[in-house]
Amino acid sequence: MVVCWQPEKCIHARECVKGLPQVFNHSQKPWIDMKGASSEDIMRVIDRCPSGALSYRKAGQCEACSVKIKVMKNGPLLVDGDSILMNSAGKEESVKGPLALCRCGGSENKPFCDGTHSKIGFNDSAPKAEEQ
Repeated sequence: MVVCWQPEKCIHARECVKGLPQVFNHSQKPWIDMKGASSEDIMRVIDRCPSGALSYRKAGQCEACSVKIKVMKNGPLLVDGDSILMNSAGKEESVKGPLALCRCGGSENKPFCDGTHSKIGFNDSAPKAEEQ
């Protein structure tokens, strides 16, 4: 198994550190210790990474080609799958998911989420029609 970390995608949800601190420890170098848990446990924790900053590959594994988009409550849009991202100038770029796209407008790494929504108290709930 190969574990990949893409720091530019990380939204610092800390699912990895909370899930397996003996494997994911930022005070150590390297910060991922594959000997700290079984491959199954590591995969289980990586699967909980909301931004896709952590991923893994198993030998012979092939994923279906599809894109899924999940709206995170008070957080980013999670895009899972390979897609094409078009910037405001119309330039297209192939991107491999999963990735997190900013919805709060505060990210310093737009269009990607950098976790700012947590710091600014972003709330995506809209008032119900009868409250307006």
